[in-house]
Amino acid sequence: MKKVFLLASAIASLVLVLGHTVSANEESFEYPYYLIDAYNPDDGCWTGMNAQGNYALTGVAVVPEKWLVGPPLSDKSGVTMPPDHWVELEFLGELEDGPGDDILLIELGPVREEALIFITDGAGQEYLLGLAKSGSVGTGVAPTEIDFDIAGIDLPFPATAVRIVALDWGGLSPGFDIANVRARIDRSCSEIASYPSPVDTAKNVRTDAVLSWLPGCSADKHTVHFGTSLSDVDAEAAPVSDPPQPQDANSYDPCGLDLSKTYVWRVDEVSQADANAPVTGDVWSFTVADCIVVDDFESYNNTDKPISDSWVLHDAKAYIAEDSVHVCTPAMLFQYFCYDRYYSDALRIFTAPQDWGSSGTKVLELFFRGQPEPANAGDVQMYITLSDGDTSVLLPYDGDANDLKDEKWRPWRIHLRDLTDLDLTHVESICLGVRPAPTEPIDEWYGAVYFDDIRLCTSRCFQENRPEPDFNGDCAVGFEDLEEVAYSWLDMGYNVYPVAAPNAPLAWYKFDGDANDSSGNGYHGEQAGSVTYVSGVYGQAISFDGKDTSVNVTGTAALFGRISTAITIAFWQYGDDSPHHTDTLCCSDYTYGVKNPAIAIHLGCWRQPGQYRWDCGYPWSFDNRLGGDHRYKGEWAGRWNHWAFTKDTDTGIMQIYLNGALYDSREGTNSSISGITSFEIGSGWYGGYDGLIDDFRIYDYVLSQPEIAHVATNGTGIFDQSLMSPADLYTDDLINFKDFAILADSWLDEQLWP
Repeated sequence: MKKVFLLASAIASLVLVLGHTVSANEESFEYPYYLIDAYNPDDGCWTGMNAQGNYALTGVAVVPEKWLVGPPLSDKSGVTMPPDHWVELEFLGELEDGPGDDILLIELGPVREEALIFITDGAGQEYLLGLAKSGSVGTGVAPTEIDFDIAGIDLPFPATAVRIVALDWGGLSPGFDIANVRARIDRSCSEIASYPSPVDTAKNVRTDAVLSWLPGCSADKHTVHFGTSLSDVDAEAAPVSDPPQPQDANSYDPCGLDLSKTYVWRVDEVSQADANAPVTGDVWSFTVADCIVVDDFESYNNTDKPISDSWVLHDAKAYIAEDSVHVCTPAMLFQYFCYDRYYSDALRIFTAPQDWGSSGTKVLELFFRGQPEPANAGDVQMYITLSDGDTSVLLPYDGDANDLKDEKWRPWRIHLRDLTDLDLTHVESICLGVRPAPTEPIDEWYGAVYFDDIRLCTSRCFQENRPEPDFNGDCAVGFEDLEEVAYSWLDMGYNVYPVAAPNAPLAWYKFDGDANDSSGNGYHGEQAGSVTYVSGVYGQAISFDGKDTSVNVTGTAALFGRISTAITIAFWQYGDDSPHHTDTLCCSDYTYGVKNPAIAIHLGCWRQPGQYRWDCGYPWSFDNRLGGDHRYKGEWAGRWNHWAFTKDTDTGIMQIYLNGALYDSREGTNSSISGITSFEIGSGWYGGYDGLIDDFRIYDYVLSQPEIAHVATNGTGIFDQSLMSPADLYTDDLINFKDFAILADSWLDEQLWP
């Protein structure tokens, strides 16, 4: 059901907002409480509408987490999502079916923008619920409520999140403009503690976070286990000592967390009925953010909340600059005037002294950029002054003075251990300034510097510091990196497999300049959109743009009518970086929210390395899906790979082959291959495919491994491809002791800074 209505009335009708205490077994509509992830394929800034509904020609910079988690900023605020942008939002409870619709989305400025809506478990499992389509009421921010009912959906996972993937450029913004999302949530209690906050595996948690959970149904008290290793929460571990355990409250304050550290915790529930037999809870984890914000200049504007409200300016002016930002959000434009020995500076005195000596802080970091001459002329020196109330320390910029004449954003990092004269547990003020260079003759200089993102950070891993055998990106060489070598041990890029000639395919698309069927059966493809043809593995390959290109197979009902108990679909594939979660490479007929496809193949990713899905069976169900996570991005993007997907309904076995080798399989998938009346290549259920396809074949039986090798290699059985594993340190397309020796030479190296 979709209806256009006044957004104010929708907000007024809310049953619950974030922060309201919910008792067990209470159902209600809630806002999300956690942003699992957000993806911007343009690697640019998120834009949208601010609290006043302003968008402007290029958009107002927005932060999806602040705009979409909890109640909205206003009835006019929103996040603009052009094609293939997405957000995934977690709720504090399980999505519940109830009377009427269960998920409510508000889209602003409706002109028939579209988005795919998934419900997920927040950990990779998903179900495509349907297509969200806004109304058509012209310009402005008049809202559309788009509703979804989850009745009758049988999921093998608890649905706790909603994923929104935008599809088109509609509207003035342009894109699908999310104002807010709400869902009917059931927090029915169980015997164990549940619904932790922070959510399990949460990232970027604040250092002052307080932990909480939904108590078990019979719980009268709670015993908290907390620490940094699994031994702190195992069966033999002692609970926390402060407060004394068990405790009454269903919350725990660890009284400060260390930056970048991962913590684990467990809550055991204790009842008065049997106080000596606590119900052991699940182990949860979360990771603290790398940095603490001192000032990111996001809370200021140039109208009712100027920078001068918090920063005292001396011989300087300061404004919020939205046209020159460090990371999307506004920066401070600091205009200085230096003469004689006078300085220009901006001083911020903290309301309460700040503790910079705890939480694992090691670095004071800020970003700046200058302006080229003649805007910034003469020799001046940038500096920071810190004060603890008794002592002030002036820190001149230790980089190239000409950096202030460059428009490139640069980090300025100050190691806190060097500030020996300062009481870092009692920092009262910070001052940013510019003064004449000590060697410069007395003169007058004018100019401007942009400042942004003043933060306190711990040691971090920078790309330039990583040891070569650091495969997992933590700037250290350890057991996780050794596991990569072990996983790929003795793998080779050059492989020769036995071959056997297969039977003739039912359909065969060579894509040598057209989409005709080369099998002789006449199931030719009809091109949709501006498909192109490029050099392929054999002859030419077809190129899809991921948006509006596809090949629709004619005579689909007749083609798949010849397939009763078994099928093989095989092809060569070369994907591009995909903005989708998984690209749909081919798909049978479907109608969003009504009918799911009997056949679909998905490859690709949002977050590397991505996911694969092989759906085959009518009606569609999770019992007829073979899927998982790619191990390497190279399995679907940046190189040619041969894939083969099979199913035998008699044995109930589904299989996937990658480059001639068995990649994955499962049993118990006996549903029929039927109900297929249309079939498309290059697009489908989850979205369009970005990349190339060559030599696409459909068979009416399950090909053996030798037959698949024959199909892929024109009968030679030779696969000569570079290895995908980063463990090929010796770069000879072979994982062996040569690679192990390089890793061993760097064993336990750690290159975090500082």
